[in-house]
Amino acid sequence: MSNDVFSALSFVKREGPVLPGQLAKELNTNILLASAILSELVEKKQVLITKVKKGGSPLYFIRGQEEKLQQLSVFLGVIEKEVYEKLKSDIIIRDKFENADNRVALRRELKDFAIPLNVKLGNEYELFWKWYLADNELAKEKIKESLSPTGTSEEVKEPEKPVTPIQQKEEKPLAPPEQKEEIAKERDIQPIEEVKTNTGVKEIDSYFSENKMYVISKDVVRKERELNFVVDLPSNIGRLRYFVKFKAKKNINDADLISASDEARSKKLPVLFLSNGDLTKKAQKYLNDNVSGQLVFRNI
Repeated sequence: MSNDVFSALSFVKREGPVLPGQLAKELNTNILLASAILSELVEKKQVLITKVKKGGSPLYFIRGQEEKLQQLSVFLGVIEKEVYEKLKSDIIIRDKFENADNRVALRRELKDFAIPLNVKLGNEYELFWKWYLADNELAKEKIKESLSPTGTSEEVKEPEKPVTPIQQKEEKPLAPPEQKEEIAKERDIQPIEEVKTNTGVKEIDSYFSENKMYVISKDVVRKERELNFVVDLPSNIGRLRYFVKFKAKKNINDADLISASDEARSKKLPVLFLSNGDLTKKAQKYLNDNVSGQLVFRNI
């Protein structure tokens, strides 16, 4: 385990749940490398990842810190917060009696807090949701209480083994599988000595050279105005591969960021957006709210 990875795990154990930006500050590195390190720890199942996001980025924690996840409820939407409070108070929610919005919230945004239970009532199964910190015995009693007003005399069988929030569906790591395989294979490779940076645009050449980026591929969308690259960046945990979008434009708007994110997603790579222009307020908001930790913008 490299020093940075070890330090990252220690930081999460000490401060979790944490954001990639917090780890970047702790390690005195950039958010791309911090995100890659956290993704590696998630892959090794040493660190868990939340469904709730702050500024577009999930948070990272270890087992034993589940109770702290309640602090993240402030980032929930209005509907999700109402369902969260109801579940926390009642311990059990009977799915079929909830409206469509509440049922969607339980299935999507509240996976950190709502554990699904398939309960056998007679010859049929019914879906209930359990507060994630409650044990099965308490859940069983609460289910019995929820059934009694209806006059139901069916026996409540022991809930099936609950699916934890992490088992339901893990958040997609910020670093894609291909990148992780490459990291694993190249841990012992020495830093790149010859850096290929001849892109045809002076500003990009300088940026790539300063950061020792190696150009794998180049695609000219508009000559000297818009270019796409796939690059390798050496790091302490191996070479990291990114999709790089360059746009020579005075103002970069949210549509530019969305388009670049879509292109990077199709390549299964994180994205670095370079420009000699500035982000509009709307673009900055989109970056903070939707793709923080997944897209990095740099003015060059």
